[in-house]
Amino acid sequence: MFFWIYMIKEITSTQNAIIKDLMLAKTKKGALSLNACFVESEKVVKDCLNNKLNVKQIFIESGKQNKFASLIKTNNNITLISNAISNKISETSTPSGIYALVELPKQSEFNFNSKFLVLDSLQDPSNLGAIIRSAVAFGYTQIVCVNGVYPYSSKVIRSSMGYVFNINFLFVTEQELINLKKQHKFNLISANLNGKNLKSFNPPKSFGLVIGNEGNGVSNTIQEICDYTVTIPMNNNVESLNASISASILMYIIN
Repeated sequence: MFFWIYMIKEITSTQNAIIKDLMLAKTKKGALSLNACFVESEKVVKDCLNNKLNVKQIFIESGKQNKFASLIKTNNNITLISNAISNKISETSTPSGIYALVELPKQSEFNFNSKFLVLDSLQDPSNLGAIIRSAVAFGYTQIVCVNGVYPYSSKVIRSSMGYVFNINFLFVTEQELINLKKQHKFNLISANLNGKNLKSFNPPKSFGLVIGNEGNGVSNTIQEICDYTVTIPMNNNVESLNASISASILMYIIN
């Protein structure tokens, strides 16, 4: 045990303004108002630091200082929080005891002359997080979000294992997507039961791969501007797959 561990300020009240900001940062509205998001777990906090993101404040549960001693020793923006606060802000059944407030990443200029995803009104944070993990794995590091769940909400960050910070996002409406397609003349590929068999599909050099809403699929408006439609061949009369599973298969094959 080191002396400097005892010198860190500790917050014990859930009514503390800093803790209120931390809770607020879990939501889209809060994250945008604070220009910062809430992250949880040692892996994600370390990844944010290693990726040179602006980690504004790190919060460690009192009593777990030794567990995170290396982080405490190398960072001067550490705040201790009580066990009660840790349990309140954590979104897991067994809190890791480490959290952070991270400045929202600045998005780079979007490159339409490559491959990218178009997510049409996805609503489930877990689906979006899983899709993001697969996107990073298969090289789809640009994502156009048409409405839908906000990628820097805490549930998406957690389900993506922090890989959300490896993605360049573009947030648009349906009409803005239509206008961008006219301007940049990129191809769009969607999937449904009436499309070309994925196994024999030869994709263009650059394209946007459209993943539809969990319940309704790709909207009629976006489907109308798609240049190609493919289908994932399935057996035993299965009509559809989970959005994240479908997206992962499509990204793996159309690569």
